[in-house]
Amino acid sequence: MKTRATAVGVVGGVLVVEAVVALLNPLRWTWVGDRPWLWLFVAAAGFAAVGVSFLLLMLARPGPLRVPPALAVVCLLLVALAVGGLGLFGLALHDRDVRVVARSGDGRFEIIVHDTSNVIDPVDGLYVQTTGGPFSKRAYLGCFNSESGHSFGSARFAETGTVILNGTKQWTVRFDATDVRTVDTVEEGACTRQLYTG
Repeated sequence: MKTRATAVGVVGGVLVVEAVVALLNPLRWTWVGDRPWLWLFVAAAGFAAVGVSFLLLMLARPGPLRVPPALAVVCLLLVALAVGGLGLFGLALHDRDVRVVARSGDGRFEIIVHDTSNVIDPVDGLYVQTTGGPFSKRAYLGCFNSESGHSFGSARFAETGTVILNGTKQWTVRFDATDVRTVDTVEEGACTRQLYTG
């Protein structure tokens, strides 16, 4: 029983840690399809799994020794419910406007724009990412805030590791094509904190 409880607890702990790391780096993890709210459900599942491990420990103990694990079960399941509720709230408010605006000639890279569509502070975040499927790499190219007076219109790849951004003026941004990390970034106006900036 204790071995099973430990295994379930370890799985739950891994889920919680993975979710926290992902939430600290929104828009970096491409395999969940740019859905940061999904990580809240992963965290809720992790907390629930840790709660189940404490439940198994509680069942393995006699009499009064069951009280501490029982309290842990109640607390962890309440946390799981709260985090899951935040995930549902995030799903309701989820901004779905992430679009591909350019692809490299060899098809290895694409430029995506995340439009926050926020009425108060609209921001376009630009990223370059590989097209390698679920484990694609992504790097931040910059952002355009409407308050700056500059706006983004289109993008294209000039050569390997160079992107030309066109809008109210033209910007050239470079990135390391091997490690998919930016060398230059463009920031016109204040960028919102929910944008992954590497």
